[in-house]
Amino acid sequence: MKNKLTLILKKDVLLKELKSYTWVFAGSVLLSIAYVVFIIPHNIVPGGILGLSIVVNKLTGLSIGLLALLVNIPLLLWGTKVLGVKTGIKTAFSMVLVSFYIDVFTALLKNKIYVEDVLVSSVFGGVIIGLSVSIVMSAGATTGGNDILVRILATKIKLPYNQLILIIDGIVIFLGILVFEDFTMAAYSIIAIIAISKTIEYYIKKSLKSLTLLVFSSENLLIQETILENKKITGSILKLIHYDANGKLILITKNTKKLKMVREMIYKIDSKATISVLESNNEMN
Repeated sequence: MKNKLTLILKKDVLLKELKSYTWVFAGSVLLSIAYVVFIIPHNIVPGGILGLSIVVNKLTGLSIGLLALLVNIPLLLWGTKVLGVKTGIKTAFSMVLVSFYIDVFTALLKNKIYVEDVLVSSVFGGVIIGLSVSIVMSAGATTGGNDILVRILATKIKLPYNQLILIIDGIVIFLGILVFEDFTMAAYSIIAIIAISKTIEYYIKKSLKSLTLLVFSSENLLIQETILENKKITGSILKLIHYDANGKLILITKNTKKLKMVREMIYKIDSKATISVLESNNEMN
């Protein structure tokens, strides 16, 4: 039974990795679309490496995607120790996708303005960018740029992350004002940055909330195996499994909709099982 369980776990890990790379791909492509449709046509500079690339593009004519990649590569190499190898590989994957698709969509759409209202464009663009970054983050990666730079600087400069991000974005917007000679652009850029940060903040707060199931049963190994074999809940509800010789099983879930299914499954295996559900928040002060 243990060998079978090990095989199931290995298969589950492989499927999770495949799923995570799919989400990185989806988030990166969506991010590229948001920039090309909403941000770049109006010369909005929403901070970060891509914002800096928009400014340098105005000066040099080099493609925004290429510029972003040229800046991101040394940052990634420098920040691999901070990110870790696994996250670093996914981040590199995201960086290449974003750079590639920004240039592809720019060439296809020819910098055409699809949303005339700059305010609407900055808000919608910011929200979609925030959503895209959140999707990539949920897959255990980053889109590169600011996140890597801030993590590196945080090891050298004793300032909170939020302050470092504010300083970097402020410098990029200031450069945008100098190059585009447009103070209105700065206002719309700030609006876009606020929309991005609020969207990501909403995702982070939501993702931190979870439910802990404490299960006491003499059939904990069978319960564990049955849950892992059930494709409807594995991965989407189950985040961690622990069991010991005393019959204690711990499940961590972020999906409350399928909680009833898990409880019914447990009671079907062991009608005498004891289940306690605790709501928790993983946010660290």
